[in-house]
Amino acid sequence: MAPLLAPIAACVGGPCRRRELGPTARCALECLVERTDAGGVAVASVRSLAIQLGVAKNTAHRALATLVRAGIVEAVQDRGTDGQFRPGAYRLHLDLTTPPARRTRNRTAARSTADPAQLSLLPPS
Repeated sequence: MAPLLAPIAACVGGPCRRRELGPTARCALECLVERTDAGGVAVASVRSLAIQLGVAKNTAHRALATLVRAGIVEAVQDRGTDGQFRPGAYRLHLDLTTPPARRTRNRTAARSTADPAQLSLLPPS
């Protein structure tokens, strides 16, 4: 699950954008990513999303509305041949093909200290 969810931070727009979305919307996005098919469409009703998040139905709806306003998710309405609406579906607009930027440690900078220091908590004997 972690490798699939790792790109969310990169594609949502960094820490400032994540704060704008809020924690419930970010969790809702993770739930939708788990349900996404190869075409980038996640089938989930507001009620099922609310159950998975452990929140009220209205809270789940507000989280989805936040994602729609941010342009990350688009509601897809579909009707069957009998004219009835099918379960809710959402198209995710995430660039999951771009891997997240990894921080590399510069080991040479860490080793370049000339005089190693030692911290001693015991009095000298």
